[in-house]
Amino acid sequence: MKLKEGIEKFVSRLNGGESGAFKKVTGNFIYLSVLNAINILLPLITLPYLMITVGKANYGIYSYVYMLLQYVIIFATYGFNFSATKQISQCRDDKEKVNVIYNSVMASKLIIATLLSVILLSLSRFVMKDEQAPLMFIYGLGMVLGDILTPLWLFQGMEKMKYMTLVNASSKILFTVLVFIVIKKADDYFLLILLNSAGYMLAGLLSLWLASRQFGMRLRLVSAGDILYQMKEGSAVFGSTFGMYLYRNANIIILKQFVPNEVVGVYSAAEKVIKGFQSIVAPAAQALFPHLSLRFKERSDRDNIGLLKRISVPFAGAVLALAAAVFVFAPWISDILCGGVEFRSCVPLIRLMTPVILFGEINYLIGIVGLINMNRQNQFFRSVLVTGVFSVAFIVIFAGRYGAYAAAASMSLSEMLLSVLCLAVLIGIARKK
Repeated sequence: MKLKEGIEKFVSRLNGGESGAFKKVTGNFIYLSVLNAINILLPLITLPYLMITVGKANYGIYSYVYMLLQYVIIFATYGFNFSATKQISQCRDDKEKVNVIYNSVMASKLIIATLLSVILLSLSRFVMKDEQAPLMFIYGLGMVLGDILTPLWLFQGMEKMKYMTLVNASSKILFTVLVFIVIKKADDYFLLILLNSAGYMLAGLLSLWLASRQFGMRLRLVSAGDILYQMKEGSAVFGSTFGMYLYRNANIIILKQFVPNEVVGVYSAAEKVIKGFQSIVAPAAQALFPHLSLRFKERSDRDNIGLLKRISVPFAGAVLALAAAVFVFAPWISDILCGGVEFRSCVPLIRLMTPVILFGEINYLIGIVGLINMNRQNQFFRSVLVTGVFSVAFIVIFAGRYGAYAAAASMSLSEMLLSVLCLAVLIGIARKK
């Protein structure tokens, strides 16, 4: 009871003494926490099984193709997860306007995904050198379509995180169950992408039903002008989100050009562990994004920066404690989650990437929740661009000599650099006022 009262007082302070937002923000936080618990537990259940069953090399091939598909998805997502969320949050009572946003964003995503998929398939002999990779990519197009049909930005803008939890949980649970049913030997690794597609499609179809039933959304044609408007609105945010995705997820693709598949597989497992722990604290910032989007619109930059400061200090303390625990207990974490003692090579990689847990969440809070809601997308984009260039250059220069260690160091150093750049932007804004 004391914990609940403490959370209520904290949320009330963030809202200038208004406690009415407590139930909504805290409820969204709880739903996102449940989702992240599922996102952490289910992959960590399948990870040791897959590492042992399909082997390091095959898991490395799967991880490579999976990352290529994630690039198609992130391109198709553009900047809509934030630009559309912000629009819907600010006009959620106008059903007709929300419906136009809903259809315009989905049409935009479909156009982008189709173009990029055709390009990658045309270049498959150059970017997918493993024999099974092109077929795996085709199997994975269901992931792309499922993502298009899953409007997380609609649920987030409406501050109905329980629907995000429902659709994502259904996808993860289906994939996990199918892994243990279908994957029985090393040669089954190429089916993993197909299983991912099944999960994504389930989430997409469920999302269509929820959007129609709960919010009255209807699929319909939209004008070219509506599509172009969404492209324009999402452009600056896309640059930032893609830049972040580039330095956070390009490592596997770049690393594969320098090291054997076995090393890629080990690095991929260690990275998945870090991202799993990172997602433990992510719900706090995610729940605040749509809520603060409306509040930031009504306040001055000085007030908004003060609000960010009040949020950031306790948030950073909690995340620092989590990162320290992961560093200390890395050997036990590796034994449990990466397949046993024979995969102890994951331990130094996990420890090298522990700063990602702290600085990655600080960057989301300051950059996404803060700068984007303060209409500083371009400044955030420039910071992310510098970070992305640094990350890629670092791993390209050092991967040939240091292998997976270069990729792990690149992740940590990039998050630290982005934190410094984002803080510099905030300090500059505060001084001008």
